[in-house]
Formats: sequence, C-alpha cells, structure tokens
Amino acid sequence: MPSEPLLRVRELHRSIGGQKILSAINLQIEAGKIVAIIGPNGAGKTTLMECVSGLQPHDGSVEVEGAVVPAGARHRFIFYQPDQVLPYPDHGVYSTLLFFQSMLCAGADRLSEIIDRLKLDAVLNKAVKELSRGYQKRLLISIGLLSKSPILLLDEPFEGLDIKQTKEVVAILNDEKANGRTLVLSIHQIADAQRIADEFLLVSDGKILGGGTLEQLREKSGLSEGSLEDVFVALT
Repeated sequence: MPSEPLLRVRELHRSIGGQKILSAINLQIEAGKIVAIIGPNGAGKTTLMECVSGLQPHDGSVEVEGAVVPAGARHRFIFYQPDQVLPYPDHGVYSTLLFFQSMLCAGADRLSEIIDRLKLDAVLNKAVKELSRGYQKRLLISIGLLSKSPILLLDEPFEGLDIKQTKEVVAILNDEKANGRTLVLSIHQIADAQRIADEFLLVSDGKILGGGTLEQLREKSGLSEGSLEDVFVALT
C-alpha cells in the first residue's frame, strides 16, 4: 500500500477583490523531494506558497502526513521564506542571524555552519539594508536553513545570485534533502529548476498545468523528448 504523501493540497482556491488568483489547486509532494514550482511572473507561484504556509486565507485544505493542518498551526511543519522581504534592514547581519537562531531554536554550531557555507563572514558587521542583492538572497536562505520545519518553502532562491553562487546554493539545498528535508522552491528560470528539482509543478494563470518528473511531464504534453521549457510551452 503506497505511503501517504508528506504534503497534500486539495481544491485550494484564492480570490482577491473578486478576482481569482488560484483555482482548484491539487498537489501532493513526497517526503525528501525537491519540487520546483515553475511559471511566469503573475502565475500565482508566490500566492500558492503563502496559502500553503498559512499566510493567506484560502478555500480548500492543506494536509501534512494525511492530517488537515489549520493555518495557525502550519509553522510547526512548514517554514516559508519569501523573496525580497528584508528582516530588520537597519540591524546588523550578525545580530539579525542571532535573533533568528534564538527564535528558531537552532544551535550555535548550526549557525556557524550556515554562515560558513553561504559565505556571510565578510558582511556580518554590515547593516542588512547595505547588502548587495546576492548577499540579501544568501541572508534570506540562511534564515530558512535555521528553521527546523521538515518542509521548507523558498521563493526564488536563486534570484540575484551569479552562476558560482547558484551552484553553491544548489549543493547546500541538496544536502538538506539528503538529511531528510523536503523543499518546495518557486523558480522563475527554468534552467535553474532543471538543475536542482526532482519534480516540477507547472503553474500558469493560477492553475496547475501538470506535475511530476520531466519524463512524466513529457508524456502528459505528448512529447517523446525535449527540455522542461519545451514541455511548458507545449502545455500552455
């Protein structure tokens, strides 16, 4: 008998001011996977992540290991790190990290490891608002890594990073997966998604066009071969 997926979303809908943002979202994600949510700007990727994590009201249910989890309790299972939302911009980078370390009950060794792997040593004494786009992104990722939630949602984790930095972050996220964590990444660039994800969710106009591995999506789109971009174009 197949095991229950770690995360399941059933018939999720979200409307704002009478406008439908998400329609009939159904998905399931197995434990220990890296799943990329792919779609153009305005497709509903960020709204979907905010609804799943409990930050936005919605119709439909979010389940973890088969149990419906109310919005107010999802922080125990799901940590969502948004893009371009800088915490405490006037504070120093290190004091900000210490705050989140304490709030998320992470150990000192874990913080040191994250600082080292994301190469934040050079900017620890800078104010958060003084950071370059790349360092801002690394700071946001570090906060997500400090959390202990088994499901980590990251919005655009590679935005603002150069090729070398992207490869480094890919390695870090793959290590998180190897340690049993499940990651859901909202990604605009399809090449970045193919570089890291085990499975993909293709989103357009607030609807899921398809989900699964590249091979499964090729089959759904009627293509015998082709890249993820080819599949996305065929499905849209």
